[in-house]
Amino acid sequence: MPVLDTGLLFNRENRRTASLRISIMNRGRQQARASIQLYTNASLETGERTNGFEAGYGAMLTESLANVQLSAAGRPRSLFSVTREVALLPVYGVRVTVVGLAAGEVSASMAEVDEAGAVIGQQKLELLSTSVDDMLHAYVANHTQHTLTVIQTADNTRVATIPLPTGCSPRLLDFTPDGREVYVTCQGDKTVKIIDTLTHTVSGEIKFPLGAVPFAIAVSPVGAAAYVTTLIEDYLAAIDTDSRTLIKLIPFPPGSDPAAVAVSPDGKRVYCCLINRGTLAVIDTAEHTIAVTIKLPAGSKPSAVALTPDGAHAYVTDIQHERLYCIRTSNHTLAATIKLDPGSDPQQLIITPDGSLAYLACRGSDEIVAINLSRNEILTKIELPEGSNTSDIAVTADGLKIYVTILTFGYVAVIEVASQLPIAILPTGSFPSGIAISPILLQ
Repeated sequence: MPVLDTGLLFNRENRRTASLRISIMNRGRQQARASIQLYTNASLETGERTNGFEAGYGAMLTESLANVQLSAAGRPRSLFSVTREVALLPVYGVRVTVVGLAAGEVSASMAEVDEAGAVIGQQKLELLSTSVDDMLHAYVANHTQHTLTVIQTADNTRVATIPLPTGCSPRLLDFTPDGREVYVTCQGDKTVKIIDTLTHTVSGEIKFPLGAVPFAIAVSPVGAAAYVTTLIEDYLAAIDTDSRTLIKLIPFPPGSDPAAVAVSPDGKRVYCCLINRGTLAVIDTAEHTIAVTIKLPAGSKPSAVALTPDGAHAYVTDIQHERLYCIRTSNHTLAATIKLDPGSDPQQLIITPDGSLAYLACRGSDEIVAINLSRNEILTKIELPEGSNTSDIAVTADGLKIYVTILTFGYVAVIEVASQLPIAILPTGSFPSGIAISPILLQ
């Protein structure tokens, strides 16, 4: 996971920099995803000591400028640039964090521009020599203990336990694209809690209307939006993550029982499983309306949905017929059906960042089923202890490890993708019901 950085730069008084123009380019033959951040410092200038710190010390402030998907070299969208005003900042720096198969082939540069529009300085962002693996975390929601367990994915150690209000019952969770916040659905007090990933503390909450119980959540990979399905009252709630407010409740037909939700890579569509309708609802995020409803085979009960990195296909699990469906998103037609063993009860699924594999958490058969997506066939099955009661599954940004929550025994199982074998068992709190892993960088 390369990190490109300018270091902290001083804004000169003579010929002062008014704006920065940051450009990134993918020179590789595969895709990559990049996060661009601006950082500056907040100095403590008054008093000898402030909040326990001596005068003269400061704190870093960061701002996310963009989270973008870069196409392969030479193709449309393989280049990206963004401009940010910095005239009022005494110091500043720019950091670009990259993941994906072509992560090592992405370069970044920055131009400093004065008020007249003239370029007064240029530099190439340098590759940081230090590893950022220790900044990548898995957050686990402990449903009956009302806590979150934070695990460092580099060495699988517990780094924090975050207490939540008694009775809030956290269920599922997801990261913002820059990794700075985690949104957690809490069914007990009907809220979504917002967690600051730098301090591992609750920084805010969003209350839901009476009768609506938040369940599944997906944060858009672009823009500032999150989408939450609700139980009892059949809605999809759209949240503005900048203002931390509910902006729209999109109703489904009564009795739909909306379950899992996923957002397309471009953020333009949301896919929602309606269990009791046997359909996949596609929501237009610009209009906040249902654009189309995809009818699945008769009697289907869709329980989970995930999209390929290019957004070309949506994969949907069916707990009634024990199947995995592949849907073409271009015309909403069924492209393939993958049969699972009877009694599998596929609850959740994820797709690896390179789009080559899908992993299904099968509660009924106590196993993880790996699917080869190029052939749409089962590659292997990874056995778990009998009665594990798997509840959620996540993959690291580099695609090397899979994390599975085990409800019955109160731990997370870590599976190595290369060997398709469990490599660690990580104790958590009681009833670990959901898990999410840092998408890029916690900084």
